[in-house]
Amino acid sequence: MQDSSFHLIDIDPERLKVSEGMVRQILREAKLPDRVQSFSKFSGALTDVHYCINSIQVGGMKATEVDFEIPARYGIQQTIADTLGIGGIFRGMRTIPAVLDIAGTLQKESPSAILLNYTNPMSMVMWAVGREYPGLQAYGLCHSVHYTAEVLAKYMGVAFDELEWTSAGINHMAWMLTLSHGNVDLYPHLFRCANDPNIFQQDAVRFELMQRLGYFVTESSEHNAEYTSYFIRHPEEVQRLNIPIGEYLRRSRNNLNEFDLVRQALNDPKAVLTLPPSPEYAPAFINARESGTTWWFQGNVINHGLIDNLPSGCCVEVPVMVNKHGVFASHVAPLPSALAALNRQAISVQELVVEGAMKRDRDLIYQAAMMDPQMSATLSLNQLWHLVDDLFVAHQDFLPPYKSHRLWMATLP
Repeated sequence: MQDSSFHLIDIDPERLKVSEGMVRQILREAKLPDRVQSFSKFSGALTDVHYCINSIQVGGMKATEVDFEIPARYGIQQTIADTLGIGGIFRGMRTIPAVLDIAGTLQKESPSAILLNYTNPMSMVMWAVGREYPGLQAYGLCHSVHYTAEVLAKYMGVAFDELEWTSAGINHMAWMLTLSHGNVDLYPHLFRCANDPNIFQQDAVRFELMQRLGYFVTESSEHNAEYTSYFIRHPEEVQRLNIPIGEYLRRSRNNLNEFDLVRQALNDPKAVLTLPPSPEYAPAFINARESGTTWWFQGNVINHGLIDNLPSGCCVEVPVMVNKHGVFASHVAPLPSALAALNRQAISVQELVVEGAMKRDRDLIYQAAMMDPQMSATLSLNQLWHLVDDLFVAHQDFLPPYKSHRLWMATLP
C-alpha cells in the first residue's frame, strides 16, 4: 500500500467528510502515506484508477422505508427488501441507472480498471452492467457464501479452516452443493444437526428449505424468507420459524447510529479505527491481482456457459480464481433440477427489472411484480398494479421517467 492512493466519492458532503477522516486516520495508524482525495462528482475521480469499489444506496434510508411502508399497506410484509420482492424490484430500478453511470465513466476514463460491486440487488446490477458494458471488467462481491460456511462449521462442530465446500447458483440463492471434511460427506451430519431444535431455530428457514430441497442455501434465513411464497404469507410460519419482519429497517437504523459513533470518534485523539481484517472480498481480490498469490472466492459474474441449466447472460454466483494473470470464473455442473427451478423463478423477475430499467419500460416493471412469488400469491392483479403505481409516485425523485410501450392501450379498473 506504500504507493497506493485513494479517491473517495460521495454526493453527501457530510458523509464524504467523515469517510475522508476515517481513511486518513487509518492510514496514519498503519503508517502509510496520506494520499487521499475526495470528490463530490465523477469528474476526475475515476481517471487512471485501477480499482473502483462501488457500495451506494440510492435514496438512502428514506427510500428504504418507502420500500417497506407502501407494500405493507397492501399486505406485503418483507424482511430485507434489497434483492427480490417488490422492495428489490424498486431498489434495482433506483440503482441500475446510477451504477451504469459509474461503469460508463469508468470504461471511458480507465478502460483497464476493475469494478468491484457490493451494491444490491447484486444480480440485477451486475446483469445490467454486463449488458451495457460487456467489455468492462466487473465482478460482484458478496460475503454470503463465506458466512454460510462459517455458520455451518459452527453448527456441525467442524473447524472452519478444515471445512471444504463447493457452491453455485445466484446471489443470495446459491447452494452449498458439497460439504466435506477430508473425504467425509458432511451432509448426513448436517441433517442430524437440523433435528436438534436449538440448532434448527438458529436458521429455521434455511433448514426448512434444506429438508425439502436437500441442499443448504447461501443467504440468511431472514433473506430467504421473502424470496418465495412459502413463509411470510403464513402467520403461523412466521412465528414457528422466527421470521424477523422489518429486519432491514432495524439493521439500517443501527448502522446509522454506528456511523454517528464513528463521526464522534474522529474528534477523539485517542480513538483507534483500524480493525482486524474482515472476510470481505475486495482487499483479498486486490492483493491477489497485485501479488503472486492465487485466491478463490464466490463471484457474481455473467453466465456465459458457467451454469448450463440457468439462462445465458444472467448473473450467476460461482467459484472464481484470481491471480496476477487475471480473473477466471469456473464452469459448474448443472444444478440439481429443483435448485435450478427456484433460481430461474428469481431470474425471471431479475430479467424483467433489468430490461425495464434499461428501456425505462413501465410495462416490464408491472410484469416483474406479477412474477414475484409473494406478490402473485397475495394480491389480485388490480391490487398489484396499484401498488406498483404508488411506488412509482413515492420514488419519483430517484427514478428516470418510465413509459408504457404497450399496455397504455388497456383500460384498467
